[in-house]
Amino acid sequence: MIHFTVGTITRPTSLGGALKHFGVSSTLRRRIKHNGICTINGQAASTRDFVQEGDEICVTLPEKNSFPPEDIPIGIVYEDDYLMVIDKPAGILMHPTSAVRDGTLANAVAYHYEKTGQHCSYHPMHRLDKNTSGLCMVAKEPQIQYAFDKQDLGYKRLYLAICEGRYPSRVTTVHAPIGRCPDSIITRCVRLDGKPAWSDFTCLAAGRDYSLLQVVLHTGRTHQIRVHSSYLGYPLAGDDLYGGSRRFIGRQALHAYCLQFTHPMSHRFITVNSRLPEDMDALVQRAGWNYIY
Repeated sequence: MIHFTVGTITRPTSLGGALKHFGVSSTLRRRIKHNGICTINGQAASTRDFVQEGDEICVTLPEKNSFPPEDIPIGIVYEDDYLMVIDKPAGILMHPTSAVRDGTLANAVAYHYEKTGQHCSYHPMHRLDKNTSGLCMVAKEPQIQYAFDKQDLGYKRLYLAICEGRYPSRVTTVHAPIGRCPDSIITRCVRLDGKPAWSDFTCLAAGRDYSLLQVVLHTGRTHQIRVHSSYLGYPLAGDDLYGGSRRFIGRQALHAYCLQFTHPMSHRFITVNSRLPEDMDALVQRAGWNYIY
């Protein structure tokens, strides 16, 4: 549902024009025009009808989710009418694929919507690999996702990673383009004709066998942290796809521990945090590092 109050207008404006000003994309406006149910101050309206300052606009669209709901435990650490932040466990896909149709985060969110009586859709703001744990944001309506794409909302993602070996530098900035490996449809690599990729690595603690890193992503390429870590010569522990081993942990040691953003509707600055999962925390404890995440 889209719900807002018309602000100051200086010339005749239609409902369609008000939606555009509100940040609704042209694609979604077309869907609203042909399939949406619109009201102005509770009265049925079309996108051609004119609006006035202070009018209450409400638009609903037919539910488009095609994911069967499944009762899969997920940790919802933040939720409002527009978006939710989920603490995804390792081992769960974000979205169904041609080979996997159930057991995904999309199925779990569909169940949550059904259980709580919400008629919302599923729009992940970014993707986490199946075996990466941590925070991911889901927009409940496409115009919220669109707002993050079009506005400067300070959307920042921070990760904790454990790489193999003693990391030699306090701070490392990596600008290295990433593209698909020529002989694989899965793996990525640093290549000159790849898409720009920027990661900042900060070493929080270093030991003989492995080191604890904080990573800030400025771009969102597939497997970006894993590829850049391997490119530096310090692959993630457990990441046997990119040169790591499973000596210490059975999956890539990568956890999205912090999200920071300005809410597109309330304009409040929000920070959400997640503690390290047990498998990564066990390595931190084993090394004797005392860090608060």
